[in-house]
Amino acid sequence: MPDAERIFSFVRTPERTRKPRTYGLTMVSGGDYWLAVAGMNWLHDLVDWGKQYIDYYKVGHTMIFQPKDLVLKKLALLKHSGIEPYLGGNTTEVAILQNSLGSFFDELHRLNIVAMEVSSTVLPLTVDEKAKLIEKARGQGFTVFAEVGKKLIGQGGPKTRMTTSDVIQEMKACLSAGAFKVVYEHTEIEDLVRKGSGFEPLLEIAAAVSVEKVMFEVPHGHWHEVSPYATFYILQFGPNVNIGDVDPEKVIGMESLRAGLSAKTLGKVPAV
Repeated sequence: MPDAERIFSFVRTPERTRKPRTYGLTMVSGGDYWLAVAGMNWLHDLVDWGKQYIDYYKVGHTMIFQPKDLVLKKLALLKHSGIEPYLGGNTTEVAILQNSLGSFFDELHRLNIVAMEVSSTVLPLTVDEKAKLIEKARGQGFTVFAEVGKKLIGQGGPKTRMTTSDVIQEMKACLSAGAFKVVYEHTEIEDLVRKGSGFEPLLEIAAAVSVEKVMFEVPHGHWHEVSPYATFYILQFGPNVNIGDVDPEKVIGMESLRAGLSAKTLGKVPAV
């Protein structure tokens, strides 16, 4: 936000990339609750105070259970406000499972959704299969975010997280296939932290892949659960690190962390 448009304009903050951004991205995702329940009034409020900070808004299968005219109004409002609707990977995996990718792409075109996620968080896709899907989506004109990592670790899914070398290999393959960014699944990051590896492997991944190409996810939950992850990303990679899966109501808190105005980053992020 330009200094003339905000209060306390004398307060110095780090230089943030300006929209339309290619890095320093914030992708919001409120989970099934917000996607299913949030109405037009709520969305109008969100874009009034948050549109300058939000680049992508993840939408997904919960749209199926809403009236079509309401869905179209929501998507149009987001796009009009400079926020790109972003189709989550779970819905893409459903289309793969049900062998309906052609219809899936056609529907995204009808909805004017041009950004989508290709993931294998549940389905056991090989890296080659994932790369071919990215190429196919790119050929259809979509901006592709490729999510790397698994959900349900130890809960009906894989017993352990991916190795750091496998994460790097898959991320590079996805980018080579045409992905705009690679998204590191939060379940994998959380498993790193909980099982003693800490955040250090993220430094190796960022160095090998290029931090500007990676979007790091944060968990859904209370701010005290979210902020340690976001704080690490910002302090290690700078205020313009790409952060995904941010709850909409936490967007301002996230921007405060980026600006070095929150207690966790105060005095630790260089201002200009």
